[in-house]
Amino acid sequence: MQISTRLIRSLSLPSPVSTPLQEIVSSQKGVAKVVLKKGKTQLFRYGSPMVYSGAVDRIIGRPPPKTGDIVLVADGTEKPIGWGLFNSVSMFCVRLMQLEEEAARDPSCALNMEKLLETRIAAATELRKNIGLPSADTNAYRLVNSEGDRLSGLIIDIFGDIAVIASSAAWVEKYKSEIESCINRTNEINHIKWRPSIDILKEEGLDVSDLQESHPQPSLERVKVMENGISYAISLEGQKTGFYADQRENRKFISTVSKGCKVLDVCCYSGGFALNAALGGAINVMGIDTSLPALELAKENIGLNNLDPRSISFLKIAASEFMKSAAARHESWDLVILDPPKLAPRREVLQNASGMYRNLNSLAMQITKRGGLLMTCSCSGAMTQSGKFLGILQMYHWFLEAIYAP
Repeated sequence: MQISTRLIRSLSLPSPVSTPLQEIVSSQKGVAKVVLKKGKTQLFRYGSPMVYSGAVDRIIGRPPPKTGDIVLVADGTEKPIGWGLFNSVSMFCVRLMQLEEEAARDPSCALNMEKLLETRIAAATELRKNIGLPSADTNAYRLVNSEGDRLSGLIIDIFGDIAVIASSAAWVEKYKSEIESCINRTNEINHIKWRPSIDILKEEGLDVSDLQESHPQPSLERVKVMENGISYAISLEGQKTGFYADQRENRKFISTVSKGCKVLDVCCYSGGFALNAALGGAINVMGIDTSLPALELAKENIGLNNLDPRSISFLKIAASEFMKSAAARHESWDLVILDPPKLAPRREVLQNASGMYRNLNSLAMQITKRGGLLMTCSCSGAMTQSGKFLGILQMYHWFLEAIYAP
């Protein structure tokens, strides 16, 4: 009898416990709930912030949420796992901003986008300060790195006293003034420039003709910055934010392995890797790109760093054309850097982009000396997420090994 009583007690279901998000929502009206399909919850619990439409079972709420609205995201039992910002058009129907566990620890940010932005941008600023940014030899760096700083769709690059904001999500444009307000609290920033990702924002359902800078700065087209002691002239009208700040540590690494090497920088843009190689002691450096404005910046950067133009040069030519010609004449380099532009901006073009990555990397391997180094990059999120990039490299590495085998 005692055993039966214990079993009954142990099997009794606990009474429902209200979660922090449920409690907050109960005091508000009009917050819709996006319910996930069975088996889809863990992906987002583990940190993936972009809830794709295929993972959604149903949306509870009348009227239905509009793009930019705050919504709850719930599992199949309708228990909230977090909250985020809704998009009725994008393939990513919700960008998660805070998980349930985080809301329990810090309820001040729960369903409060202004407070969340203030907290996350302050945390990003503090993190950079803790790793020495900015510093006496680096005033160009990435302050907010989208998903890396838990603000999916927002990138903020700092160039001296200028903050360049790249937006690739509808919510970023909606909260433009709040983001600017957070940045203006940073003592070192005197100017803000917006660089909306037009093609991506179209897919987000925005009318891009409405996008304009709230505080236009026509005089900020070109600025000079420093990274790891190297000076750069950058164009704020150039690609992305004007400078690939996310490659800072990779550029520095190249300077440590270039001494005595013959170096080729493919898709060099304004010459970041090439400059680091030259200043790292490379005996000869060549950079190639198809963008004339970028190459003009690269050549200007030679002078800014007092480099000998006989040991570093830049050439306007297509990457595949140059590498095919070099392979045909059996020319090779000790160190090759391949950093092409985004070849797969969307999943729909992934197959075609895979072919381009295969072609470029196979050529790059052919012109890298045996025993040399090839640094290859992909800035295509669709390619990285597909898991195909490493397979492409392995396929051609094995192919070349078979050719070169004695």
